[in-house]
Amino acid sequence: MKYLQYKALKKYGEGLLDRRACLLILLAEAKLSHRIAVLPKFQLGSQHNHGKKIESYLIDTYFDIDKLNIEYILEEEFIEREKALEQEDILNITNKKFDRNSDKTLIVRNLQDDNFWNLNKLHDVIHLAKNYHGVGVKFVIPFVTAPHHIKEIGDSILNRLERPVIGLHLRRGDRLNKKLNESMNEKTIIDKLDRFTYNSVFYCSNDQDYSVNHDKYSSISRFKDLVETIKDNYLLFCVEMYVVDNCDISVRTFNDSSPFYFIENQINKNYSLCNYSMHGSNSRVKNIPDELVKCDYESYATNNGKGFIKREVTIPRIINGIRKIFKALFK
Repeated sequence: MKYLQYKALKKYGEGLLDRRACLLILLAEAKLSHRIAVLPKFQLGSQHNHGKKIESYLIDTYFDIDKLNIEYILEEEFIEREKALEQEDILNITNKKFDRNSDKTLIVRNLQDDNFWNLNKLHDVIHLAKNYHGVGVKFVIPFVTAPHHIKEIGDSILNRLERPVIGLHLRRGDRLNKKLNESMNEKTIIDKLDRFTYNSVFYCSNDQDYSVNHDKYSSISRFKDLVETIKDNYLLFCVEMYVVDNCDISVRTFNDSSPFYFIENQINKNYSLCNYSMHGSNSRVKNIPDELVKCDYESYATNNGKGFIKREVTIPRIINGIRKIFKALFK
């Protein structure tokens, strides 16, 4: 048996989508090199979970990877196997390519951090990982599926909503600019969704103070009896995404916010508020269309060149850095 392991000196506590993307890069390279992936634990940031950090393998809790057909082993289960290896059985590398026919038992990527999307020279790996992940990098149906405990709660919510139902996910917080904020006011949202025939709307947002006062609109708070035992905010987010994915019509904020999970119903029913990417949301000059934008699935074969992370241009990054310094000084 041959293994592929990524070892990082530093763990970043980021959001679930970011960490999922990184895990799927490791899995994509394991698939292409016909190796067993050694899965690391990831840290999920406290800023999205009521101030509490979480360390998790991600799989089974937030999503399943059965559809990928990739063998894996958890890092804590791999420790004894690694100890039994001779040094000549191990190849240590950083971010370079390696011979995929190598006879080494273990190939280890020794990396500065677990932002694996920085391995941008591995073009075929990144391309495959985009197909697995979808959200934010490619508008495809992803290959990760909802675990049973998420599906069970999500289906219960869907069964209580009167069909046809619209699923609406409004991403605010770090991706919000003035024009985008104005496009999410209650009247604008109701007017835009009134182009459809519907009997109910399920809406969700990372902004806990956001609400729509309309008798056909429901948030997760209406279903407290189903989710009252969930203390993990990331898990609650997964339930909401499952519901949005499986509504008759799905409306999301950005035009590259594809379904969160694999869905059997592949009929194109996707719309967005914006005609630009979540990675370009800090731009204040982009207008929001008057009508919802139709989002069509991309071909899995197409390589659109979009990276997992799009860096901000230099000047806005400097300005944002200065703002943070002043905010910290005058708290």
